[in-house]
Amino acid sequence: MEAFDQEQNYFGLDLGNSSIKVAQLRELQGRPTLVTYGDMDIQENIIMSDSLIDQDKVAGYLKQLVADANISSKNVIAALPSTSSFTAIIKTPRLNQKELGESIGYQADKYIPMAIDQVKLDWAIIEDNPQEEELTVLLVAAPNNIATKYLNIIQKAGLELLALEVNALALARSLTLASQTESNCMIVDIGTTNCDIAIFKGQVPQIVRSVGIGSKAIRRVISQNLGLDETQADQFMKKFGMQEDKIEGQVFKTVKPVVDHIVDEINKSINYFIERNPKLKIEKIILTGGTSALPGLPAYLANSAKLTVEIGNPWVNITYPADMQQTLASISLNYATSLGLALRNFIR
Repeated sequence: MEAFDQEQNYFGLDLGNSSIKVAQLRELQGRPTLVTYGDMDIQENIIMSDSLIDQDKVAGYLKQLVADANISSKNVIAALPSTSSFTAIIKTPRLNQKELGESIGYQADKYIPMAIDQVKLDWAIIEDNPQEEELTVLLVAAPNNIATKYLNIIQKAGLELLALEVNALALARSLTLASQTESNCMIVDIGTTNCDIAIFKGQVPQIVRSVGIGSKAIRRVISQNLGLDETQADQFMKKFGMQEDKIEGQVFKTVKPVVDHIVDEINKSINYFIERNPKLKIEKIILTGGTSALPGLPAYLANSAKLTVEIGNPWVNITYPADMQQTLASISLNYATSLGLALRNFIR
């Protein structure tokens, strides 16, 4: 989670539960420009394993993907999943850098649910009003064993890890920039096994949570309730989703309790934020992650949460060849994290 040379060439790496995604950008005429991107499906949940054999497998997948995607750098910024990291917003007295670092080290154990000697700790000042005696600081921590695992995988793939960054920060960089907003918004990232919920003031996270619901849970209930095998359940999920008027609403009725669990967690997060910021409001929800593409899901979430819901498009402020527009649009939900990491040189 350390800082790095702004001029270094690198690529963004998203190691997910069921796939790996990479994206590389460069500056061209003052704009972030696509160099290359790529993805590869991997064995589900292998990234969660602590087995050295499994880490070797993931390193092999990564090495192959980097070659297939023609990545031109060995330097990597990788995303830490929200389930494997901790974030907190804290207030601290106005101090110089050395004193501030020591103060944060002392305070961190109040906010991090692990022993401080068992985590990698990083922090950044996010609000600095000269008229106030306190600073607002973003505190980020990741368990040592998780950070070590990522480092091992990346080094075994013949690459150099420059930094680890919390997934939510990468999403904010690609999606709040893309929507041209400095307002308060929520990003909901629905993946294979988890749904990450984060509320931001501009690009500064205020709440970051993870709920153990994703496409796997939705597919499972369709399979069980409608008597379908996994492949058929996946097809039904992607074709009918949350559309109440399709096949007599069978898929809708089956999926609704799972999606309502996500809605409940969204509403809890909004209420928590408003209780602590009574003068503020959430302007909208930005959806991302492959599961967000389910037919009817954005409208259902908008009606349930009483908020505008938009599909995130991390490509909108990135330059790329015109003939790639249709292809990139079709995969936009999957690349928000890797592109957010790749944008780190451009937006700090």
